[in-house]
Amino acid sequence: MQNFNILIVGAGVAGLTCANLLKKQGAQFKLIEKESFDNFNGSGYMLGLLPLGGRVLTELDLDKEYFDHSMEMANYEIHKENGTLNKAYSLDFINKEYGSYRGIGRKELIDILTKNIGVENIQFGTSVTQIQQTENTVHVNYSNGKKEIFDLVIVADGIHSDTRKLLWNENEYKYYDTGWGGWVAWLENQDLNVYKEYWGASSFMGLYPVKNKIGIFLGGPNDAVKKQGLKSFAEKIKDEILPEFDVLHKSLDRLASTENPFYWEFHDCRTNDWNKGNVILLGDSACGFLPTAGVGASMAMDSASAFVDELSRTDKEHIEYGIKLYIKRQKKRVETAQEDSRKLAKLMFVKSGLIAGVRDYAFRFYSIKQLAKNISKTIEG
Repeated sequence: MQNFNILIVGAGVAGLTCANLLKKQGAQFKLIEKESFDNFNGSGYMLGLLPLGGRVLTELDLDKEYFDHSMEMANYEIHKENGTLNKAYSLDFINKEYGSYRGIGRKELIDILTKNIGVENIQFGTSVTQIQQTENTVHVNYSNGKKEIFDLVIVADGIHSDTRKLLWNENEYKYYDTGWGGWVAWLENQDLNVYKEYWGASSFMGLYPVKNKIGIFLGGPNDAVKKQGLKSFAEKIKDEILPEFDVLHKSLDRLASTENPFYWEFHDCRTNDWNKGNVILLGDSACGFLPTAGVGASMAMDSASAFVDELSRTDKEHIEYGIKLYIKRQKKRVETAQEDSRKLAKLMFVKSGLIAGVRDYAFRFYSIKQLAKNISKTIEG
């Protein structure tokens, strides 16, 4: 791979993971990012990283940094909208059987991956404006007017990839919209090793801890919650929560006081064909995830590892064959994991109080292995 000339578009989780893996292989690559240096990695929220992703950090000898900036999740709890516990699940089946399931801030994960690459090796404020291919090369035009030729272009600029639009028509990828969304914020200086979710009717709240703070999400059907606005919606939910659940009241107060909070609309994206010649989509640009199953970042890292593994056995003249082997190896399991996140969303996001009550009752009889059986299959490959 040392004579490959590779372009990576996008310095997110997928792109940076891929760059780190290529660096370890001794491959030459160029990494570009459309954000400016000043705006890069300025924000980001909580990630639950399954061993699927953690193992890649071990492969990169970054496991110590990862453990230092994250925390293991011991339990997962589903609560009713008034705060009372409906069902608690131990996460030992993951932590003991597969490896540590950890909460980490996206910003901290990006920092770890960037530091190992060297921020000076990322070209910021640059995007691709045109792509043309010959038999074994890819000609790229940049937003700064420059042009370069590569053997391989890896497109990892996210679920709303601008680069994907240059080669893929709109009918070649499709967004799946839950119709739900909500606001996110941080509750600082808090320690918690439990994922807590509050499933209501036309409302959903989650507390997702990382090291020394908790990520808060509050949302519901987009039309309804946007119409009410954050403060009114938070007050409505707060009135439904019993007084003894202090952390919930603190979380809602913190969220309501956040200036210009980020609104996260819950949709994903699936691309029919992951490559066009020697241009390959990676991570969310190929198959984006809803946050419901907490597997998106882990799967992006796992895909990067699988791709570089196949690439390491490919010569310069047969890159497209290596790409086909990777897609055959990875596409089905990624799309299966995506489908699981969609199914879970249908259980979590309901509007009817009657249906919510039936769901809450039924979940009391679910084991964690029933709930996460396909996550186990994904982890095991």
